[in-house]
Amino acid sequence: MLPKDKSTTPSSKSSTASRPGGLDTPVQFVKGVGPRLAAIFNNREIKTIRDLLTFFPRAYEDRTRLLAIQELTEGQKASVAVRILSSRKIPMRQSGRFFFETRCTDGTDGKDTLSLKWFHLPRGLETRLTPNAQVIVTGVVKFFMNQREIVHPEITWKPGTDVASVGRIVPVYIEIEGVPTRVLRKILWEALEKYSRLLSEDLPLHYRGQHQLPLLSEAVRTIHFPPESTSSEMNIHGVDQLVAFNTPAHWRLIYEEFFKFEYLVLRQRLHMEREAATAFHVSTDSNATKDLTHSLPFRLTLDQKKAVEEILADLSQPHPMNRLIQGDVGCGKTAVAFLAAGTVLAEGGQAALMAPTEILAEQHYTNASHIFGKKLNTVLLTGKTPSAERTQIQLRLESGEPLLLIGTHALIEQPVQFKDLAFIIIDEQHRFGVEQRRTLRKKGTRLDPSSGRILHPHMLIMSATPIPRTLALTAYGDLSISTIHEMPPGRSPVKTRVFWGSAKNEAYEKIRQELKKGHQAYFIYPLIHESEAEGFTHLKSAIQEANRLAQEVFPEFKVGLLHGQLKPDEKASIMNQFKKNELQVLVSTTVVEVGVDVPNATMMAVEHAERFGLSQLHQLRGRVGRGTVQSHCFLFAHAHTGEVTTQRLNVLEETSDGFQIAEADLELRGPGEFLGVRQSGSLPFKLANLVRDQAWLLKARNDVQDLLRKDPDLNAPEHLPLRRYYEREGSLQFERLKTS
Repeated sequence: MLPKDKSTTPSSKSSTASRPGGLDTPVQFVKGVGPRLAAIFNNREIKTIRDLLTFFPRAYEDRTRLLAIQELTEGQKASVAVRILSSRKIPMRQSGRFFFETRCTDGTDGKDTLSLKWFHLPRGLETRLTPNAQVIVTGVVKFFMNQREIVHPEITWKPGTDVASVGRIVPVYIEIEGVPTRVLRKILWEALEKYSRLLSEDLPLHYRGQHQLPLLSEAVRTIHFPPESTSSEMNIHGVDQLVAFNTPAHWRLIYEEFFKFEYLVLRQRLHMEREAATAFHVSTDSNATKDLTHSLPFRLTLDQKKAVEEILADLSQPHPMNRLIQGDVGCGKTAVAFLAAGTVLAEGGQAALMAPTEILAEQHYTNASHIFGKKLNTVLLTGKTPSAERTQIQLRLESGEPLLLIGTHALIEQPVQFKDLAFIIIDEQHRFGVEQRRTLRKKGTRLDPSSGRILHPHMLIMSATPIPRTLALTAYGDLSISTIHEMPPGRSPVKTRVFWGSAKNEAYEKIRQELKKGHQAYFIYPLIHESEAEGFTHLKSAIQEANRLAQEVFPEFKVGLLHGQLKPDEKASIMNQFKKNELQVLVSTTVVEVGVDVPNATMMAVEHAERFGLSQLHQLRGRVGRGTVQSHCFLFAHAHTGEVTTQRLNVLEETSDGFQIAEADLELRGPGEFLGVRQSGSLPFKLANLVRDQAWLLKARNDVQDLLRKDPDLNAPEHLPLRRYYEREGSLQFERLKTS
């Protein structure tokens, strides 16, 4: 990605960190690890000492003060110095097994006692818990028959010698099965003692100083083990700051993660701006744009007009557009995309629209043909397109005929070739992988004989899942963004209600009344077959419930079944019947989540709503409310769900604003809900959090923009450490995140 640094030789590029004994040394060679634990660490992607040092705590515990037994309260996590009184095995009547109990005290008279219990006794522990042995125990306090107890406590055997686990604020890590927490702390302590000084400073000094950030080695050590002087002085508020990742040490790592990522994202954007593309002489005043706009059966909203202006302005530039158009379900993104495609065709270019499903591709083709007729030269290519028709389409593409090719993944298959693919539209882009988008883009990359330059196609990406601002600045930072907030006139917000447990009769009756009025309903299930439940025996399947709804609940209406395992012809036939109101109830999986448009459908019921993400539920809700009649969405959820699930579903009851829902989803579930296939569900941040750390994201982004203005290729001496970081490993994490 970066040009080669001619001034560096292989010997000068190799840092201390990459030499034997450096940070790239296998984790096996850390004191206390060895081959067995190394294999366990490797399964958790902790393969080198660098990986180990950046395996950061998820929380902290204040162990600066040892409590007396009589101070212990229910539910409290505490550490107590105790003396063992007795140990014994106690049989459990029902299972025939034993649990192990140790009685201990913290006084000489044995008056205050504490019970320690193990239902799965670690090997060798029984022989060490002998009378008069002195240990420190840590765990959550419970009361059983008025007796204080700790189940499966953490044991420190020699008080005063385990500096990593007692007498200080102690880190708490994600559990690694086979590596006890106490052992993990000791290993990390040893690794930090020997290797933390090798952590190199990649960030330019100017930006570190500007934000008064500590050295990397100091920050990493402090995050794992806050200094003892700090621990002894730190009150409960200080521990809270550690838990909230709100200390200078945490800020340093958070800022660095954002900075390194933003540099890659914004440099990619800068790189695309340097590429060449066909510049079209288009604007909102051009005849082609006006002619197509007049064909629309509705007036564009102000947001749609603004989006059209932004897209046409990009198309008029001699470098490729890379723009995301986002907006709520039904806001009119596709109409905007069609208008842009029509202006490209009018200037002699070719365009392609790739949709994730045949149903959606066929719907786009039908809408384009119905609205624009011959004014928009459109053809459809899917997996079921006959061979003879495919051949004819290919001949038209190779001839350079200006047309809009609408299709599925079939567009990126090898036989499909364009002569002048100048404009690409990706619908629901999170459903496609990086390579699929890149393959389609390559089909539009060609040599311009007049200038000798390589021309790249313009790209427009559509998303019906509004993207939170922080995600737009990171994973989508290489894109320009157009946003449509307004909904077309006449649309009423869908009324949403959650039904907990088995209380569904009221919902069924409401749906029945709507069906009697001639309207239609969707019923959505998470599974196709019961066998997919994998132990979740309470989950209902689409096939099972389609029969029940048809025979027991709505016998007077026709019920259809749609799911992903049906053949394309069967799916198309069922959707066509539903569109014609030959089926009043459509039972389906989430195959209808994207793009299906049946204005007569006014009722959406989602079974096991707790198993769906907020944005996915909002997408499903968007299948109704597409006409002028008031629509409803009923969410059926399991009665016993956690607090987070209740919060999520309550959000849907309270708002129909997709942007608010997207922000809530990001906060509750993280970025995976939005990124899907695109990033395999995650961003490469170990400490940074898009919700919690928005301020640091903006600081890092502003600094990167400053750096790219001054030294985009990192040639200045003070920027060489950062350059070497990217040459060594930085670009690898980014390859799977690019939008094109």
